[in-house]
Amino acid sequence: MPFREITDNYTLDAIVPYFQPIVDIRSERVWRYECLARLVTPEQRVFLPSDFLYLIERHNHVQQLAEMMFCKSAVYFEDSNTPWNINLDASDLENDDLLHSLIAQLANYPNPSRVSVEVSADVAFKHYDKLKRFIDKSLHSGMGVFIDNLGKQSANIRNLMNLPLRGVKLDGSLLRRLDQHSAIEDFVLSVCDLAKERHMSIVAEHIEDADTLEKVMSMPIQYAQGFVFCEPSPQPNTATAH
Repeated sequence: MPFREITDNYTLDAIVPYFQPIVDIRSERVWRYECLARLVTPEQRVFLPSDFLYLIERHNHVQQLAEMMFCKSAVYFEDSNTPWNINLDASDLENDDLLHSLIAQLANYPNPSRVSVEVSADVAFKHYDKLKRFIDKSLHSGMGVFIDNLGKQSANIRNLMNLPLRGVKLDGSLLRRLDQHSAIEDFVLSVCDLAKERHMSIVAEHIEDADTLEKVMSMPIQYAQGFVFCEPSPQPNTATAH
């Protein structure tokens, strides 16, 4: 990573949402978008969060990043009625100022129930009480919560899915091994059963090739996301698998 290139050009305004579609694999239509943070330099170099999050933390811009991603995404989709998600981390879950800011913005937002946040499974399991509190406080706003990167069996999965979640995203590394270990297939099917009982959506994510997509389509999973459809883009892409 060119350290100087990022530090010399860093401003919070340089971080923008890139959009990756989540596709209904039965109808081949875009269902919703995940809005992913990217830092774009004046030279149009694009950097992933893993490249610049240390700068966000160093400048104490963690809350500002979440608010800015929310605001920029909200403005983009305000007139389209398209559902969309942004990502939150553990520190965001316990930040009451951030939560109040998001709820206040949703109060005047068209159809706020199409807005969701994604929280990684690792954060959800480690900070279950914070997640529950966040959901309890935000539920009235219409905003939903997805659990992201679910990929390992856990004794807490049922407890987690007892929360009023909007959906669960299964990690592609798990799905690529579906036909290699029966325990993986059993786990995926059990998650799907729990989701169906609780009226939650299931998304297969990080789907990078047609073979994995074919495996996903053999399961009771309706939605998928990944490079097999398209990479994150500065403009929403309606492409489907090819």
